Amino acid sequence: MGASTYPVYLKLQGKRCLVVGAGPVGVRKVSGLVVAGADVTVVSPSIPESLKAQVSCIERPFQPDDVDGMKLVVTATDSEAVNLSVVEAAEQAGVWVNDATSLGRSGFILPATVRQGDLTLAVSTGGESPAYARLIRESLEEHFGAEHAEMLRLLSELRPRVMSRITDGADRKRFWDRLVTQETLNLIKDGHIDRVEQKVDEWLSS
Repeated sequence: MGASTYPVYLKLQGKRCLVVGAGPVGVRKVSGLVVAGADVTVVSPSIPESLKAQVSCIERPFQPDDVDGMKLVVTATDSEAVNLSVVEAAEQAGVWVNDATSLGRSGFILPATVRQGDLTLAVSTGGESPAYARLIRESLEEHFGAEHAEMLRLLSELRPRVMSRITDGADRKRFWDRLVTQETLNLIKDGHIDRVEQKVDEWLSS
């Protein structure tokens, strides 16, 4: 059994993050960071044109001072020596680092994720079996469709209105418990969000 990990979601909007390596694994790591709104820099001797259009790119071998000012570092090259150099430089600079090729050298693990709008589900096996994490992610993707993004969008839009209309905390809880149900989710999934909104109007005016 591997060491225990502490799950956490990071707010990386505008934060500088470094990815070393621009192969298939590196490209996947860049994609996840871009979705999170990070300010990503890629360092690699060869960088695909598709990445150059998305993020800052430095087309040369890694240098230890590349980690300066970074909040997170990910290394995903096919060179053991380069990956080790990246990890050592990041650790010396006090920057969290993930080595895609070595769980033991990684200060954090990147989980398999499912995203539907602002809903994010993350799965980690502690690095013991990425293949199993992918299997679980695929199962979650089958069960958590676009209706969950729409449900969360609706709840987010309703929150200020509910807070102003229902001042008692216990009453607010009853309202949310009444609304946030599988029945509501099914209505949204079937394209009947108008019926949900009608119910909300009735409940808030009663």
